Amino acid sequence: MVAAADTDGVDGVSEGELLTMMRDVAEGKGVMRTAFRQGGAWLPGFIAQPLVALLEFIGRLDDKQDRKLQGKVRPYDMREASGEMLELRGKLSQLVLDNDAVWKREENRREQIRTALERAKKETSGATDRGDLVSKLSQTESPGIILGPYFLLCWILDVLFTNRPIQRFWFLENVARMPYLSYSTMLAYYEVLGWWRASSDVRLIHFAEEWNEVQHLKIMEALGGDRLWLDRFLARHAAVFYYIILNHAWLISPSAAYNFSELIEFHAVDTYGEFLDANEELLKSMPAPQEAIDYYESDDLFLFDEFQTGREPSTRRPRVNSLYDVFMNIRDDELEHVKTMFECQTAEVQIMSPNSRKQRVEKQTASR
Repeated sequence: MVAAADTDGVDGVSEGELLTMMRDVAEGKGVMRTAFRQGGAWLPGFIAQPLVALLEFIGRLDDKQDRKLQGKVRPYDMREASGEMLELRGKLSQLVLDNDAVWKREENRREQIRTALERAKKETSGATDRGDLVSKLSQTESPGIILGPYFLLCWILDVLFTNRPIQRFWFLENVARMPYLSYSTMLAYYEVLGWWRASSDVRLIHFAEEWNEVQHLKIMEALGGDRLWLDRFLARHAAVFYYIILNHAWLISPSAAYNFSELIEFHAVDTYGEFLDANEELLKSMPAPQEAIDYYESDDLFLFDEFQTGREPSTRRPRVNSLYDVFMNIRDDELEHVKTMFECQTAEVQIMSPNSRKQRVEKQTASR
């Protein structure tokens, strides 16, 4: 329940107060906006007032939804839970993620890429292959118009999901599948309009990418990432909005849309990498969800191979012995998405899916 207070008294909001308020709304706790009249303002009043009103509106929606569900859902007695379940829940609640450490990791990675690119530029004289790589890397540098929305999205994730890593990952995976659905949609439109007819393999790659993100989403659901109504509300509406925006972005510039996805996927690599390092011992003590075992150890890994354009089929077969392995596999999946987005931006010829490429090579070899 959200406590009422008049918004006219809100002159500004400190950063700590904003984080507390958003976490309280996310967890269904009360929010006293009168506290915002104290302390230094981090957000000015003209931003703070509508933001406070929005959070209260969401809180009222949450209350309304709770009242509708009362009496319709079988009450769950925690005493019915097994000792193993309670132990796993306890361990999951101990998982941590430091936002500052994630950003530091990303800054270090950006600096390493920048340094390597500058060094490569100096060594390109007479080296055609190296020159092509430098040209492609320069081609995928993100302009300010792409970086602005990217940093805003990451900031929102940091604010909404401070100290809630599993919920953050569930939200991220819910939204992360939208780009590939959008790209498939726009490629189909291009085909219908007669603008582009050589996209069947690319659409298959994007479908496989979206399918991979769906499996990540199922894993996060198995870990309880979608338990709060507000998280579900925000994730699903954000996904629809993101899908619409990406359709228009891709229509204007496919390479810009792919570049934005590359940024998001690289951020996911950094986030999962930091999460693994910070929780290694705890993650290794927990079993893998059945959803992860069913996906990574399936007898049919055609689609798993299909989105990894940077490697040959069957060359990557992840192990799933613990929850640590699961998150390591997800991190590596995100890195494969980065490689695929890079190729989508820089390819000078039609992109072939890994399995199609393998079949063509086998046919050429057999015909000799």
